[in-house]
Amino acid sequence: MKFTSYKPLARSVLLESLRRKDLWVVAILGFLIILCAGTLGFFGFDGLEIFAKDLAVTVLGLFSTIIAILTSCRLIPDEIKNRTLYPLLARPITRFDLLVGKLMGAVIVTWISFLLLCALTTVALTIFHVQPTLLMAQYVFAKMIGLVVVCALSMTLSIYLTPNAAATMAFILAFGTPMIVRGLVMSATSVGPVGKFIYSVVNGVLPQVQLFDIGGRAVYPNWAPVPLWVIGFLIAYGLTYSIAMLLAGWLKFRKQAI
Repeated sequence: MKFTSYKPLARSVLLESLRRKDLWVVAILGFLIILCAGTLGFFGFDGLEIFAKDLAVTVLGLFSTIIAILTSCRLIPDEIKNRTLYPLLARPITRFDLLVGKLMGAVIVTWISFLLLCALTTVALTIFHVQPTLLMAQYVFAKMIGLVVVCALSMTLSIYLTPNAAATMAFILAFGTPMIVRGLVMSATSVGPVGKFIYSVVNGVLPQVQLFDIGGRAVYPNWAPVPLWVIGFLIAYGLTYSIAMLLAGWLKFRKQAI
């Protein structure tokens, strides 16, 4: 592992995203949606704090996840398609180093877009005189950890699948895992021990990205901040799952003919 190679690899992902204007598209779309809600404040509507915060966390979660998936799914396929992977691997770096550097770049791009949306959300919420809370700060932090999981998952899927198939599968897992988990729980109650074990394994393999979304708590004013041990658990789970996805992608990528 050559840690000095991670910085230029991550920088190349950021520069490519800027060239594609991905960050600006996300910022403009998020700003337009939040601004539409913010204009309601000028017409004297009262009691819209919960609505504004709910819309804010929805926009933050939706667009940050989209940019995470689209950015991560095209990293390795684009390098292969554009034949820019050969000069990279000609340098004294391993394929694992390449994956780590690219993942770091995808995470940085995703975090920047997410924080841009957070800044726009803060502006919109001030129209409703909504004050920042510790729970909202915890939501932002937990969401950033969850986006690391989404990036790692998406990049690994792109190594095993075509870019379009990987993006589709990543969207299904990122947004549909809660529904899939509920289905597994309901099914597990009507099967035997073997069936329950299989459902438990499948449930463990699925990315539990919904754990990082505490926006439902942050929307309502009566919820207390999340305990620190829960935040610690989310960090541990996020890092463990991301490393597992990175290793799964490396096992395929190290033997892949280029």
